[in-house]
Amino acid sequence: MATMFGSTQKKMTASDAAAPVAPAVLRKDAEPDVPRPTMNLITEGTVIEGNIVADGDLIVEGTVRGDVTTRTRLIVGPASVVEGNIFAEQAEVAGRVRGTVQASGLLIIKASSVIDGDVITKNLNVESGSTFNGRFQVGGKVESVAKPAVEAPKKESIPVAAKA
Repeated sequence: MATMFGSTQKKMTASDAAAPVAPAVLRKDAEPDVPRPTMNLITEGTVIEGNIVADGDLIVEGTVRGDVTTRTRLIVGPASVVEGNIFAEQAEVAGRVRGTVQASGLLIIKASSVIDGDVITKNLNVESGSTFNGRFQVGGKVESVAKPAVEAPKKESIPVAAKA
């Protein structure tokens, strides 16, 4: 045994180095070719202008000017603003939304939320104190959120005024 700074360490021998090592075992859900859900975060102070499409969970703490679509869970934080439509499997809204909110599963509307637009969901949980202005469609079959096809950008001509 050797001591170094008051601790004892065992000297490694040749027989220790040749000791067999157990093979690493991968869990079934940890296989490399199995896609894992991702977590996406838009932090407070961030402003995104344009539509967002996410395969994994999405947390919005900033501002989004455009539609937000995720096939899993969306969380709209208390300081966030979404100026567009929301499409998610499950959603929790604590901030401000100006647009339609559609969740094919559970939609949770927190006390701090302000929704100016329609709400379409299968299951709804509304906390006292929340504010909304729009129509509700709750229960029944709500279409699940499908992965939208990516479209080629449209070319638009923008007229430019000439100076006289």
